[in-house]
Amino acid sequence: MKKLLVVLIATIWSLSAQADYSQALAAFKGKNYADAEALLQEAANNGDDRAWNVLGVMYLQGLDVEQNTAKAVAHFERAAASGNVNAFKSLVQIFSQGSDSMPKDVERIRKWAWRFAQNNNAYAAFVYYQLAIQNELNVMDEQGRVDRQRYDALAKRPVGDRELDAKAYAMLSLAAERGYLPAVVEAQRVLLSRDGQAASEKALSYDFEIQDRYASKISAQDSAQLTQEAQALKRIQSLGSTRVSVALYNDVLPSVIQAADAQVKSCDRSKIQVAQLQVNGPIRGETYLPLNARLLGETLLLQGQWREVWTLNACGKKVAVPVTFEADGLAAAKFAVDAQGAVVSR
Repeated sequence: MKKLLVVLIATIWSLSAQADYSQALAAFKGKNYADAEALLQEAANNGDDRAWNVLGVMYLQGLDVEQNTAKAVAHFERAAASGNVNAFKSLVQIFSQGSDSMPKDVERIRKWAWRFAQNNNAYAAFVYYQLAIQNELNVMDEQGRVDRQRYDALAKRPVGDRELDAKAYAMLSLAAERGYLPAVVEAQRVLLSRDGQAASEKALSYDFEIQDRYASKISAQDSAQLTQEAQALKRIQSLGSTRVSVALYNDVLPSVIQAADAQVKSCDRSKIQVAQLQVNGPIRGETYLPLNARLLGETLLLQGQWREVWTLNACGKKVAVPVTFEADGLAAAKFAVDAQGAVVSR
């Protein structure tokens, strides 16, 4: 009986709080902000996180109250603490950019993002990833070009110092696995850009899933770009065995063509084409960013060296050109073409 009484009291309290909030929301939508504030405050004091969130909106925008960002944040955080996603989104907007009244605070919003992501909130997981990539892990300068000094500094970090990287990419994987469309697009871009056999295999497998589940949902531009990159990767993979991404293949190609041309003189370079790719042995010293993630796990190669032989057709002759690769420690690989070691056959 005592337990039943507690349940009845809780139910009555819940219905009362809902009624308070419904009245407050009606007043708010009717722009009767004075009544709305009083009703919202009453509902909030009764534990309704939605009321705290709307109070935050009122103080953020100065709706019949003195505009006060700090007070708005306090209300949003009260709501977010109870799991209100809309309040969390408002906190993201406030702290990810900052303003004159409230400075940017990446760490503060990242803690909130991590908290919501632990409840499998895909939006929060993607926010966590974006905050890391756009701040501590950002390698671009103000002109949108790669800052080589910054890139090299991040690439040289020991694997043990990459906890933020691991968490960020695990969160990206989680968001993509749960079908959050911006994360689906970004995760596939990551897979398509990474070197190593596992990344290529997952990228091509994920392409089928994207075409089946998401092609009609993501933007036509993103769909076309991802499809084009996946098709280019398929063409490269059809040449044999290789661990290079499309970007790395395009970087290496001019150098191997030059090496083949040096062996077969007076051949029009435009007619020299890659006929076969062949991996020569396993990756030595391979180390991946440690991720407990289905989609991106064991795909982000940080360390490792391997060798491939690229065979080209050059004016009726075959030229086998050795190429050595080494992961650069961050997001790409260095290469060295052994022009002296090229072998010509018919």
